[in-house]
Amino acid sequence: MKLSSLGQRITYYRQKAGISQKALAALIGMSPNAICLYENDKRDPPLATLVAIAHALKITSDALLGLEPLESATAKSEEYSCVRIFRRFNDVGRNRALELLSVMADASIYAAPEERQPAAVKPPKKKASKRRNRA
Repeated sequence: MKLSSLGQRITYYRQKAGISQKALAALIGMSPNAICLYENDKRDPPLATLVAIAHALKITSDALLGLEPLESATAKSEEYSCVRIFRRFNDVGRNRALELLSVMADASIYAAPEERQPAAVKPPKKKASKRRNRA
């Protein structure tokens, strides 16, 4: 799907998040009418508002600007959420989080399918051939 305008992208990500225009407006401290104007490409939001919309929808500003593919926005939104949580930790908390992530990254049970190493496959044993000695 190609979303060519900023308004279309705001609408797409808002609906994907399951948020109404009224709810999005409340999250960023604006009127629902302003959101409607942005979504209908009647007005462009100021940069600070664009960042606030992206934050409220849990996506990156790049996603709203169309600088990254739609498919990667969800993954990036999860990564963004992790970064926001990570930033709330003090140094001790950050070090502990990194230790836990390192342990989890080394456990194949948590690896993404594309990152999993195939199990070692043993080649089948060759059957001993039974040759008859012909004399």
